[in-house]
Amino acid sequence: MTAITFHTDEDRQNFQLVMVLTMLRNEVKYNIISCSPHKGTTVKTLRRYWPNLKKTRKAAYKQLVEAGIYEQLDRNKN
Repeated sequence: MTAITFHTDEDRQNFQLVMVLTMLRNEVKYNIISCSPHKGTTVKTLRRYWPNLKKTRKAAYKQLVEAGIYEQLDRNKN
């Protein structure tokens, strides 16, 4: 089993942001919800970082793509 250790709150936030962006992309692409709506949603989590983010998954994803967020995310993965 692998443990993920964070040394700073910034590390923790970056990890959360990358994971939730990946989850949103997969939700839109495969039409499968990653989070239980009773506990929270990917869009609600992303609205902590972008308060003016649209409310639906597809619209939020499109807005983030147009803003270049996913281009930056993919560039950082390589």
